[in-house]
Amino acid sequence: MWNTEKIAETVKDNKVVIFAKGTKQQPMCGFSMKAIELMNRTGKPFEVINIFEDENIRPALISFSNWPTTPQVFVGGELLGGSDIVEQMFENGDLAKKIDAAFAG
Repeated sequence: MWNTEKIAETVKDNKVVIFAKGTKQQPMCGFSMKAIELMNRTGKPFEVINIFEDENIRPALISFSNWPTTPQVFVGGELLGGSDIVEQMFENGDLAKKIDAAFAG
Protein backbone atom coordinates (compact mmCIF):
# COMPACT_ATOMS: atom_id res chain seq x y z
CA MET A 1 0.00 0.00 0.00
CA TRP A 2 1.31 3.41 -0.96
CA ASN A 3 1.72 6.09 1.70
CA THR A 4 4.08 9.03 2.19
CA GLU A 5 6.74 6.75 3.67
CA LYS A 6 6.70 4.53 0.57
CA ILE A 7 6.84 7.62 -1.66
CA ALA A 8 9.86 8.89 0.33
CA GLU A 9 11.54 5.48 0.09
CA THR A 10 10.93 5.31 -3.67
CA VAL A 11 12.36 8.82 -4.18
CA LYS A 12 15.40 7.95 -2.02
CA ASP A 13 16.02 4.58 -3.69
CA ASN A 14 15.92 5.88 -7.29
CA LYS A 15 18.30 8.50 -8.65
CA VAL A 16 15.58 9.56 -11.13
CA VAL A 17 11.91 8.74 -10.72
CA ILE A 18 8.80 10.08 -12.42
CA PHE A 19 5.38 9.68 -10.86
CA ALA A 20 3.29 9.71 -14.01
CA LYS A 21 -0.06 8.88 -15.51
CA GLY A 22 0.77 5.60 -17.19
CA THR A 23 3.97 3.66 -17.70
CA LYS A 24 7.31 4.29 -19.40
CA GLN A 25 6.09 2.26 -22.38
CA GLN A 26 2.54 3.63 -22.36
CA PRO A 27 2.11 7.14 -20.91
CA MET A 28 -1.54 8.08 -20.46
CA CYS A 29 -1.30 11.86 -20.85
CA GLY A 30 0.72 14.29 -22.91
CA PHE A 31 2.51 15.80 -19.92
CA SER A 32 3.65 12.40 -18.65
CA MET A 33 4.71 11.47 -22.19
CA LYS A 34 6.78 14.66 -22.44
CA ALA A 35 8.54 14.03 -19.10
CA ILE A 36 9.33 10.43 -20.04
CA GLU A 37 10.53 11.49 -23.50
CA LEU A 38 12.87 14.10 -21.98
CA MET A 39 14.31 11.57 -19.53
CA ASN A 40 14.82 9.07 -22.36
CA ARG A 41 16.81 11.76 -24.17
CA THR A 42 19.20 12.12 -21.22
CA GLY A 43 20.32 8.53 -21.72
CA LYS A 44 20.30 7.83 -17.98
CA PRO A 45 18.22 5.11 -16.32
CA PHE A 46 15.03 6.18 -14.57
CA GLU A 47 11.95 4.69 -13.02
CA VAL A 48 8.33 5.52 -13.74
CA ILE A 49 5.63 4.93 -11.15
CA ASN A 50 2.14 4.77 -12.64
CA ILE A 51 -0.11 6.74 -10.29
CA PHE A 52 -3.08 4.73 -11.57
CA GLU A 53 -1.66 1.40 -10.33
CA ASP A 54 -2.89 2.10 -6.79
CA GLU A 55 -5.53 4.62 -5.71
CA ASN A 56 -3.36 5.60 -2.71
CA ILE A 57 -0.37 6.81 -4.74
CA ARG A 58 -1.74 10.18 -5.84
CA PRO A 59 -2.90 11.41 -2.40
CA ALA A 60 0.33 10.14 -0.78
CA LEU A 61 2.40 11.82 -3.49
CA ILE A 62 0.61 15.15 -3.11
CA SER A 63 1.00 14.97 0.65
CA PHE A 64 4.71 14.13 0.32
CA SER A 65 5.63 16.73 -2.30
CA ASN A 66 3.06 19.43 -1.64
CA TRP A 67 2.70 19.60 -5.44
CA PRO A 68 -0.83 19.01 -6.80
CA THR A 69 -0.18 17.87 -10.37
CA THR A 70 1.48 15.01 -12.20
CA PRO A 71 3.87 14.10 -13.56
CA GLN A 72 6.27 14.77 -10.72
CA VAL A 73 9.93 14.35 -11.59
CA PHE A 74 12.43 13.68 -8.80
CA VAL A 75 16.19 13.71 -9.38
CA GLY A 76 18.59 12.91 -6.56
CA GLY A 77 15.73 13.02 -4.09
CA GLU A 78 14.68 16.53 -5.13
CA LEU A 79 11.35 17.39 -6.75
CA LEU A 80 12.13 19.27 -9.94
CA GLY A 81 8.49 19.72 -10.94
CA GLY A 82 6.38 18.69 -13.89
CA SER A 83 7.03 18.36 -17.60
CA ASP A 84 7.12 22.12 -18.35
CA ILE A 85 9.79 22.77 -15.70
CA VAL A 86 11.77 19.69 -16.72
CA GLU A 87 11.60 20.72 -20.39
CA GLN A 88 12.93 24.18 -19.53
CA MET A 89 15.73 22.60 -17.44
CA PHE A 90 16.53 20.20 -20.31
CA GLU A 91 16.82 23.09 -22.76
CA ASN A 92 19.03 25.28 -20.55
CA GLY A 93 21.31 22.44 -19.41
CA ASP A 94 20.27 22.41 -15.75
CA LEU A 95 18.63 18.98 -16.04
CA ALA A 96 21.86 17.36 -17.24
CA LYS A 97 23.74 18.94 -14.32
CA LYS A 98 21.18 17.66 -11.78
CA ILE A 99 21.19 14.17 -13.27
CA ASP A 100 24.99 14.03 -13.47
CA ALA A 101 25.21 15.10 -9.82
CA ALA A 102 22.65 12.45 -8.80
CA PHE A 103 24.61 9.70 -10.55
CA ALA A 104 27.98 10.95 -9.26
CA GLY A 105 26.85 10.82 -5.63
